[in-house]
Amino acid sequence: MADVPVDRETVARAFGFLLMAERMADPVLIAVARSLDPHRSAPVLWQKVDYHGSVTSRHGSYWVCAIHAHADPFSEVPELRYDLCELRGIMAVAVRNVRRVSITPLSEYHRME
Repeated sequence: MADVPVDRETVARAFGFLLMAERMADPVLIAVARSLDPHRSAPVLWQKVDYHGSVTSRHGSYWVCAIHAHADPFSEVPELRYDLCELRGIMAVAVRNVRRVSITPLSEYHRME
């Protein structure tokens, strides 16, 4: 399909979905998140959360678009950090490297189509 004109938003959305699929493909992170939280209250990918952390200008509701496990050389348990995003056309990350105590999971999940 060479030389077929495609607008920027369509291209950005296609690459955004590829990145989302790649992030969702790692079930190890979800397993780690669940093992660190025996009460099953830790958010998972594409769950909506309320952010109430130190960046007060960003307080509000977002989707969890990435989960990162950070190793601590003095602890056996890794610390999880979250990237939160808004879904408006193309995906935009709003807050990065968020601690668990700064978010409250909501019972809403984004459906991938």
